[in-house]
Amino acid sequence: MKHYKKRSLALLFCAFALALSAEDISVSNASIRQTPPHAKNTAVFLTLTNHSDKDIALIRAKSSLSTVTELHEHRIENQKMVMAPIPKITIKSHSSTELKSGGLHIMLLDLKESINEDSKADLTLYFDNGASLELNDIPAVQVEHKHH
Repeated sequence: MKHYKKRSLALLFCAFALALSAEDISVSNASIRQTPPHAKNTAVFLTLTNHSDKDIALIRAKSSLSTVTELHEHRIENQKMVMAPIPKITIKSHSSTELKSGGLHIMLLDLKESINEDSKADLTLYFDNGASLELNDIPAVQVEHKHH
């Protein structure tokens, strides 16, 4: 019986720690880019704010609208702007990181349907501190392409 109590307390502590860590990150201004008919890819944009004393990294995302979800960045290679997958997006302690067109963003690949003004997305974000956040009913918006 003693072993059972210790194990229950340990599980309770772990659940409490994860609950606290989920509050370390907040999300604002989430949107998904509308697509032309039959497009197979789009992007999610949002702002991540880290309220904790430690850096936290977004390491994975999962969406209801696509079979593949990747973290991406835009960078200059051979004097050209290219988009490439990255393993994580770090949100520095007590600061915000904006995921936006032409910068860091979440790519949705192999879309299940076209994204129009009536589309809504569900997205789960996974962080390196063990926390995850579920975002529901993210609105679709038209995003203008930036020319460099």
